[in-house]
Amino acid sequence: MMLTLQIIAAVLVLYGIWRLYFLRNPERITPSGNVVVAPADGYVVYVKRVERGEVPFAVKNHRSIRLSEVHDVKELDQASGLLIGIFMTPFSVHRNRAPVRGEVVLKKYFKNQHNLSMIWPFVEIFFRFKRFTDSEFYLTNERLTTGLRTPRGTVFMTQIADEWINRIVSWVEPGDTLECGQQYGMIRFGSQCDTFIPDSFGLDVTVGVGQRVYAGVTVLGTYADPAQTGDKP
Repeated sequence: MMLTLQIIAAVLVLYGIWRLYFLRNPERITPSGNVVVAPADGYVVYVKRVERGEVPFAVKNHRSIRLSEVHDVKELDQASGLLIGIFMTPFSVHRNRAPVRGEVVLKKYFKNQHNLSMIWPFVEIFFRFKRFTDSEFYLTNERLTTGLRTPRGTVFMTQIADEWINRIVSWVEPGDTLECGQQYGMIRFGSQCDTFIPDSFGLDVTVGVGQRVYAGVTVLGTYADPAQTGDKP
């Protein structure tokens, strides 16, 4: 009986330590300037070119699909730009941060009763593969897309849940203003965060597939001032 109680106590202590580890909130210093920073800790699994809402995902016989079909957001139907996916491993900090400063103009939740597993990206990251395999979970899993309107255009962040995730958390609502690097939510115990940056940013990407990134710290890309490019703000 005593041994059983000791085992139960040890399991509870280990679970408590594990939970605190996953919910940790380290201090981050966000770089200044015309930068787009990572919204999540993890590894870059793709930097995809999006043309008029079409993104070349390797799902359903490798066909291109609508970006709105992935993000469940009609505002992305005709969008062109870059889609950067960051996979969060079980060891990542799971708090999400705004990649740019902007006003929250959209919060769209897509619910699914049974998420597909995202184990293969983790396996490929663990074995240090540089080429990541896309999967059906981009189309089916629970996700929450947040739109941030900036003078350059609207940036969209999508939190995607894994099979074993508690829930997606968001602390903002339309009308709120986020600073670059400010926390806006988290995915409890996992998964992935995509960022769509429109062409109007003229983003010069500074990360590559397989690179480890940190939320609010790692620069995904830089862009010029409107005065330098002749663009209107």
